Amino acid sequence: METIAKERYKTITSDFSSETGDSIIDYYTEAGPDYEYWSKNFNMHFGFADQTWDCLSREKMLQRMNERILGTLALKKGNKVLDMGCGIGATVRFGSKHYPSVKFIGFTITPWQIKKADAIIKAAKLTDVEVKYGDYNKLPIKSGSIDAVYGLESICHAEETSKKGPLKEAYRILKKGGRFTMIDGFIKKPEKELSTLTYKMYRTVCENWALPSFPNINDVSSELKELGFKAVSIREISWKIAPSAVHAPFVSLFFLVKKLIKGEKLKRQNWNNLKACFTIFFLGLCRKSIGYYEITAKKD
Repeated sequence: METIAKERYKTITSDFSSETGDSIIDYYTEAGPDYEYWSKNFNMHFGFADQTWDCLSREKMLQRMNERILGTLALKKGNKVLDMGCGIGATVRFGSKHYPSVKFIGFTITPWQIKKADAIIKAAKLTDVEVKYGDYNKLPIKSGSIDAVYGLESICHAEETSKKGPLKEAYRILKKGGRFTMIDGFIKKPEKELSTLTYKMYRTVCENWALPSFPNINDVSSELKELGFKAVSIREISWKIAPSAVHAPFVSLFFLVKKLIKGEKLKRQNWNNLKACFTIFFLGLCRKSIGYYEITAKKD
């Protein structure tokens, strides 16, 4: 079994071609383990402060975000749900625990994440959940076979500010009546209209988190409607995200100090993650240009 597993990862690493590029795989392979400092459950996203005292617990806010995005999908017994860019599968694992008889499938292009997710799922004895290898621009999924699709801070890695690739794929694989949700950070205006300082911070975050660009809220909305999605709803939730974003620079500083004390050398992607975590806090203050949104839509 161990030999088969090694061959599997050797094959997908050498043969798989991703339209999103090797920079993402490199980033998450090197910096991925750092996220355990952010979340014991490897939630690789910001949190949602739903209750007054949620801000005191980062893990609680992260779990609230999982609740939030899955709650938009109106899940029912027997549904099949797909996570576009699942990381180590924190949200699909959460879903497996809280939605009995719903099948959760997560896709990622980083082999290390699959191996780690498999180990956690096995240790937790979870059922109806799986993390697979695949590019969300061209998923090995039959058209019209999925009840719900979502992207939580992952579709931002796609090309163009409209993120057309994964949005088109989401529409293809959804059944009629299927629901789609995207939660992410967005720019509110074209990149060329950002102020000099905002643009500099914005590009720093993009370059260090392996993002070609943030999605543009207007471009994504237009793309969804052009693809045929109906009931497109857009809600800004920036203030609900802000409390967890405040944690980012402090967690990053703690991580850096701990590494230095241990005498461990940081790799390039570790430094990139640290720079992005510090910068995103200040970028989030540019409210006229940057916002955090929840977009929901339905395939008729």
